[in-house]
Amino acid sequence: MTRTQPVHSGRTQWQPPTAVSHFLTCLSSCLLVSAMVACGGGEKGASLELAAQTGDAQGAQAFAAPESDAMTRARLQEGARLNAAELEAIAKAGVLPTPFDGQLLSGTESGAAIVTQSMGEAKSAASRTAVYRFFNTQTSAHFFTTSVTERDNVQATLPHMTYEGPAFYASGSAVPGLSPVHRFYNTRNGVHFYTITESERAHIAATLPHFSYDGIAYYASTLAGTGYTPLYRFFYAARGFHFYTNSAAEKDNIMATLPQYSYEGVGYYVLGSDWQTPSVPHTGITENQCYQAGSNTLVACSTAGALALNPQQDGHRTAINPMSYSDLVSGYFGTFPVIFPLYFPRTDCVRDNVTGLVLEGKADGGMRAGSNRYTNYGDGRAGDVSAYVNTVNAMNLCGFNDWRLPQVEELHGLMAYGESLTLVDPAYFPNTPGQEHWSVDAYVSVPGTKWTVDFWTGGPNSRSVSSIENVRLVRGAPWTGSRYLITSVHYLTDGANNAVVDRKTGLTWRRCLEGQFWTGSACAGSATSFSHPNALIRGASIAGWRLPNIKELASLSDLSREIPALDERFFPGADGGFDTWSSTPRLGVSAYAWSLASNNGNFSPRLRTSNLAVHLVRTDP
Repeated sequence: MTRTQPVHSGRTQWQPPTAVSHFLTCLSSCLLVSAMVACGGGEKGASLELAAQTGDAQGAQAFAAPESDAMTRARLQEGARLNAAELEAIAKAGVLPTPFDGQLLSGTESGAAIVTQSMGEAKSAASRTAVYRFFNTQTSAHFFTTSVTERDNVQATLPHMTYEGPAFYASGSAVPGLSPVHRFYNTRNGVHFYTITESERAHIAATLPHFSYDGIAYYASTLAGTGYTPLYRFFYAARGFHFYTNSAAEKDNIMATLPQYSYEGVGYYVLGSDWQTPSVPHTGITENQCYQAGSNTLVACSTAGALALNPQQDGHRTAINPMSYSDLVSGYFGTFPVIFPLYFPRTDCVRDNVTGLVLEGKADGGMRAGSNRYTNYGDGRAGDVSAYVNTVNAMNLCGFNDWRLPQVEELHGLMAYGESLTLVDPAYFPNTPGQEHWSVDAYVSVPGTKWTVDFWTGGPNSRSVSSIENVRLVRGAPWTGSRYLITSVHYLTDGANNAVVDRKTGLTWRRCLEGQFWTGSACAGSATSFSHPNALIRGASIAGWRLPNIKELASLSDLSREIPALDERFFPGADGGFDTWSSTPRLGVSAYAWSLASNNGNFSPRLRTSNLAVHLVRTDP
């Protein structure tokens, strides 16, 4: 068996798999035997023949003596039951188990940092990372790695390992809401085994001593949602190994043609092509727009007074998810080897680099003029925004026909509160009037009304669908699936499960308001009211926590709810209908700061002398 020194591993020595650990994509058109050999499986005779042809005696021995111990099979099957039960429990209750402190196999971070980040306590620095696949021509097995260094080393030193490119995508480092995928090495048959659930990991470690724990392979999700793709899991009992694929077509083909492969359901969820690192765009407040004690005048955030009051004010965090836009690249023109990227003008479309959304640009005249205004009945009538959506999709603006009316949160993401005029970047969004723009969100308490966002003040309003307002369309999948996960984060005397990870934004929130404490099952005590200066002081006084900015705070609003407009299952402390402070000043009238009304989800400026509640968020990101 070929052996090589480890590139990035928690093990003393790295060993490529000598039997099937997991294979990702076989062509459904392959014949039964040839398809299974190509994927690293197949009948024993075919595998032995291939091993003999390549002279891999140890590989032949592994195939000749497959993992057949009945107890091992039973324990692996029990692990599958535990895996399915934990995923079901997470989906039902939203409670994320504390992850095991394993070594990240890519070697980029320590295990302690991984666990901290998995609990939402550290800044998300991850992005969608390819999981690379190799085919071992000596054993018909596949090997997977997220490490570019390891990928390159295998290509350079192991000629029998055929590189087949990216198999699927995961996260190479921790992101709040994602969970570590643990890797084990079966010392009896050279197979690697993967699981995302803590119950199965603990079960394998306790009952199967010949499964050596390697560490954390990568990060994926225990829950479905926008940007996630299911990874299907099979068990080949006669061989004692698992097979994984993110191809629904391949899953169906195996179930129809290979009865020896027992389908175990979804193992976990990997990252789809539309996955975006969870984030909230910054508010646009600048580093010269911070408060200091005893004054409503905004000063440079680097001054001693601003730092003394609160070093995590909105203006101190301008580098966290700064609003960033780019012209949309649609394709290329020219003839090889001379080709050029094709950019649509900003009056057609612009990409938001923080959220991944594509935003409609506006022309200075004609059918798509920024000054045009519409009703919002939604029935396709002339002069209605629904008719405008249909027209834009029919013309394939920027090559797309899935334009839609935005949500309030998506419009709010455009607001640049540090600007003194229209609160959008005029360089990227020309021809934008400082007026109200329609959203798709209904105002639930008044039938026949919908929310708008005012591009002059930055706040939302409710308007009758018969009102005439401006519009800016968006494209990109709106969030679907379970959004919140319950976890435990240190906060004074709080009990377990005291925090909530928002999978959509990457933020981790305390479940209770300040003045309350989490008993382990409820928020006890009464929320304390603070003036805005005292709210900033309170936010600076609890290590690891801070006062959120207005985009972060407003992201909690569920406009399909009312009294409160927050999900009470996860935020029981909000059921008193408290208004809460943000760290964002109202530019031009800095005696006011932005706040959220938890009753209906509205956000608006309030006098800083007002007494409101405080809902803290983790310091990072």
